[in-house]
Amino acid sequence: MTIRKLGRALAVVGIGIAAAMGSAAAQTPKYTWKLTTFVPEGTSTYRDYIQVFIDNVHAVTEGEVRIQGFGVGVIAGFADSWKAVQQGTADIAYTYPGFALNIDPANTLLAGFPGGMTSDALMHWAYQADGYKLWQEFRRQTMGLKSILTGTIPTEVFLHSHKKVETAEDLKGMKIRTAGAWADILKAFGATPTIIAPSDIFSALERKVIDGTEFITPASNISQGYHRIARYIIVPGAHAPSGFHEVAWKADVWDALPKKLQDQIEIAGKLSGFDSFLRVGMNDIAAIKEMKKGRNEWVSLKPELLTQIREEGRKWAAAKSKEQADKGNAWMERISKSYFAFMDEWEANAEYRMK
Repeated sequence: MTIRKLGRALAVVGIGIAAAMGSAAAQTPKYTWKLTTFVPEGTSTYRDYIQVFIDNVHAVTEGEVRIQGFGVGVIAGFADSWKAVQQGTADIAYTYPGFALNIDPANTLLAGFPGGMTSDALMHWAYQADGYKLWQEFRRQTMGLKSILTGTIPTEVFLHSHKKVETAEDLKGMKIRTAGAWADILKAFGATPTIIAPSDIFSALERKVIDGTEFITPASNISQGYHRIARYIIVPGAHAPSGFHEVAWKADVWDALPKKLQDQIEIAGKLSGFDSFLRVGMNDIAAIKEMKKGRNEWVSLKPELLTQIREEGRKWAAAKSKEQADKGNAWMERISKSYFAFMDEWEANAEYRMK
């Protein structure tokens, strides 16, 4: 299904969504799937991303599909969602590409690449250029999975930190919870990245096992309470300007579905990305207003550090592209070439846009 056709179909879905949800509740499902994800059920991330996708699939398929969601740890760990689907212990993985950095560094380009594209550019690259097509081909060829992009992520908070950070020098010696490419790139600034499951971040920050953490966006972070234990809130989130979540099935399971159902689920994925982006954006505004009432000190990164993050990000991507190409894996080079070419073209012709 082309993106253009997908867009027209979305308009139809938008008009009939309420009626569809009513009929979905009444129909006996033909397909019942178990979904595993990377956060606990009941968290804001689950509510604003995973549950939105589940509800939209139920609505768009008019009850033909029923998805039962399971929070992290019930079926699989936070970084093992893809494996659970490959092994058949889950039917669907709803996950974050950055957790698969060690499988292939190309995963980070959809996960909020440091110094990379913001949400408006990223969505254009994915849906109007070749980003989404490349991603689906990449997942199918390297993991045997069918992947759908969903859950568009706005810019994150750079750090909730016990230490004030404005410049590259300030990052030296810090222990920072993170994931994805930023975990590697932080080393260039003299920091120590620490990979911690989302459910364990609060206690690590509270006990000062780590000096600071990035996680997701303000709305999610306020619900986790990081601002209550770390003095400094540091912005903007240059380490993760925007990104996507994804959902994945075994390719042969997907291929066996009726074409109509495949199209409907594609629609639900794109609709969920849009829904979540708007929902989280509004929640972020409310979260920022609330956090500003506290005793935190708000800190803005210096422009020179923002430039350094962008430069280090590109250096990392180039090094990983060569490293993977030398091993016979061209995916990092293919996806990053498309990503950065689009980013450069976007920025070279963005004079008319409000900054």
